[in-house]
Amino acid sequence: DDLQRQEIDIRITLSFDRKRGSGASATRTFRLIGLRNEETDEYHLYLTNLGKEDYSAPDIAQLYRARWEVELLFKELKSRFGLDEINTTDAYIIEALVIMAAISLMMSRVIVDELRSLEARQREAEAAADADESASRLPRRRCSLAVERHAHLIQLYLMVELGYELPDLDELLLWASRNPNPHRQRLRSQVESGEFSFARH
Repeated sequence: DDLQRQEIDIRITLSFDRKRGSGASATRTFRLIGLRNEETDEYHLYLTNLGKEDYSAPDIAQLYRARWEVELLFKELKSRFGLDEINTTDAYIIEALVIMAAISLMMSRVIVDELRSLEARQREAEAAADADESASRLPRRRCSLAVERHAHLIQLYLMVELGYELPDLDELLLWASRNPNPHRQRLRSQVESGEFSFARH
């Protein structure tokens, strides 16, 4: 509580068990970085093995902030763009799914930026707030959820905007409703009526 400095940059040694219950322990030396938050008057602490000669204390804080953004990005890719359920071990399929998720995320970002610009213009017209304040009302993860939920409508609007004709609704519903395996229904009716029987040897 008595510390007043803006930065803390010290080396500390930590002891830890190599394996739980094994009794074998080890020690490692790290840099402990602390930067004072002027608003809360508290230190943000970071542990690192990056050298002082290459990375200053503010550099470490910035790297951690960037790392947190990456964590949020992966969380969004998993929860909104389907990367949490990849039911294959085929490297080509996995690569294709990751690329498709990344493209979807980039499209979502473009739409979010447009939404923020639109809301900023609306709020400026109403003289209720400035553009920076309005942008904070549209968090990216919430916007990506909205994009996911309304993706089919976005696709239709894009088709119209780009000059494509919308599909015929009757034909589309007929195509989507057709049974792709009509012979299976015949087998089911044969079993139900007793026509189907196993060959006996």
